[in-house]
Amino acid sequence: MQGNHSAYRPDIDGLRALAVLAVTIFHFNKEWLPGGFVGVDIFFVISGYLITGIIYGQGNSFSFGDFYGRRARRILPAAVFVIFTTLMVGSFILLPTDVKSLSESAIGATLSAANIYFWLFLDTGYFAASSDTVPLLHMWSLGVEEQFYLIWPALMIVAMRIGGKRLLAATAIFLAFASFAVSEYFLARDPSFAYYMLPSRAGELLIGALLFLWQGTRRISVRTAAVTGVVGLSMVAWALFALNEKDGFPGFRSLVPSAGAALLILSGTNSNNILSKIFGNPVARYVGLRSFSLYLWHWPVLAFYRYAYGEPTLVGGIYCALLICILTLISYNLIETPFRARSPMWIVTKAAPIFATSAAVIIVGYILTNNGGYWPTTAGVKYKREISQHDFNTKPASRFPYNCQMMEYDSAKWNEEKCVNGDKSIPPEILLWGDSNAAHYVGYLKSVGESRHFAVRNISVSSCPPVRDTSKLIAPARARSCNDFNNRAFSESKNYKTVILGASWEAYSKRGGKEQFAKTIAELASNGNQVIVALNVPIFEGLDRMCTAKAIRIPYMNCPSTAIIQDNGDSEINNYLKEIASHYANVTTFDIRPQICNNGICSAYNNDALLYYDQGHISMMGSELIGRNVVDADKVPQAIAALTPQTRQLDKNTSN
Repeated sequence: MQGNHSAYRPDIDGLRALAVLAVTIFHFNKEWLPGGFVGVDIFFVISGYLITGIIYGQGNSFSFGDFYGRRARRILPAAVFVIFTTLMVGSFILLPTDVKSLSESAIGATLSAANIYFWLFLDTGYFAASSDTVPLLHMWSLGVEEQFYLIWPALMIVAMRIGGKRLLAATAIFLAFASFAVSEYFLARDPSFAYYMLPSRAGELLIGALLFLWQGTRRISVRTAAVTGVVGLSMVAWALFALNEKDGFPGFRSLVPSAGAALLILSGTNSNNILSKIFGNPVARYVGLRSFSLYLWHWPVLAFYRYAYGEPTLVGGIYCALLICILTLISYNLIETPFRARSPMWIVTKAAPIFATSAAVIIVGYILTNNGGYWPTTAGVKYKREISQHDFNTKPASRFPYNCQMMEYDSAKWNEEKCVNGDKSIPPEILLWGDSNAAHYVGYLKSVGESRHFAVRNISVSSCPPVRDTSKLIAPARARSCNDFNNRAFSESKNYKTVILGASWEAYSKRGGKEQFAKTIAELASNGNQVIVALNVPIFEGLDRMCTAKAIRIPYMNCPSTAIIQDNGDSEINNYLKEIASHYANVTTFDIRPQICNNGICSAYNNDALLYYDQGHISMMGSELIGRNVVDADKVPQAIAALTPQTRQLDKNTSN
């Protein structure tokens, strides 16, 4: 993110140091410097200032070929090296789906379109990986700069030839204003576009350009420089500590750090003021000169660490910092600096390696993308089998054919044989009914039923609470399907001796559902049903379902240790349901907390086997495993154990 200028400005290198350290600190821990992300905006202002100075200073002797040759030698060697290294490392430690995404983003970054790729394809859905673990996400800013370099020089030349400096300045003012307006407009409508795309970021680069056009060869006094510097530093400091990415950015808010950076640059035109000397000190210059390599390397290192081990601990953070420093020095000394100078044979000695590495990124990226994120090797085939087995062991209950969980209600499911689990040799006298929180007990009841000889018909609709009145509890678009299902379920429940209700009680209670829960239980109890309320399982916030899959290749991962929470007793809603059940002789509750929580600790693992699919749902295999465990240990809960005498009586009558 550097540019060249005819007169070296040590204070600008110091400003680069401030920018890169702000970004790096922010990425280590966002709480340390909430607005550290504005370091990128400072880089943009510096780039706009220096690039405009280069082009304007050369006047009629400006050469596009020379300009882009310098840009290529300055940016591409280190950038392509980082992209290639990150892609190769990622291909051996990331999961296949993430390798595929990394490969696509690597190709996009190599083609100077990383920002476009992340705008269009960065997954921000519920089950998406955190953006903090996307190894090349930081390359978006390089895409913005490179696209600016493609457009701004031509605009400058045309504007200067038609109307001179005045038209050029007017053009820059108009485009800068339009850019900030576009950015503000898209903040609410398409935040990704506002953040990643050139039209909403060009204003920051153009502030730097306008500063150069206004300043020209003017030299400000020491006093003016001091005041300007203090104001600029105050604006940047305010942005670093007061802005927050959650409040929306860039938009008009980005004017503050951008204008602050411009004032600091202006202040530095007089090297005798104290801020210029501070920013131009040897330590700041040392960091600033290496800021590009530091920016390139800090993010992949932190992303890979978070991907494997979560947020850096003190020791982990120290390891990351050391590795970042080592890679930065290697990149700066062996790649960035040697490639920068133009030599007589630069096309062979410098352009060819850059082109070859770029081609390698595209070829490797294409192979990995086309092969689903796997290397087409024997080891890749073996790894694919291991990942497939892990996926089967941890996938949700909804992915199994004997779980009759629906997104939309289908009345045919009431008569399908596959919806009956347990001992299928006898008619089902038990109905499991509810939403996905009922469905994740299918495996448990299947295991216990097969052993204790009872059969269960399971039927559920996602996000549909088992109540008469679903108003305010679900989205209006789902009301008709859910209500049709529940009306049929209330009717069908009379054909079963026992009804097991399961639902995301906690979520619905927050929408005022407690009264409806009580009414449902009362109605079923009055019909003579034996009612069992399946309680909610402990919640594991931030659970990484793919941890054990990552551990296949990443060393020193201890997945069970990352999925432990303090057992603070049962939830308020579970206690409420127990209280309601206590009012009826034929209503009981059951849960699987004893299999998850012991000695004050709850774990999402049983030894090394993950029991959960996501933070609040048991996987089908986890559900079956818990069922087998309670059978083997003869610890079947009383509510479920009470179902077995029916089959025993049936067996006795059959034998007679």
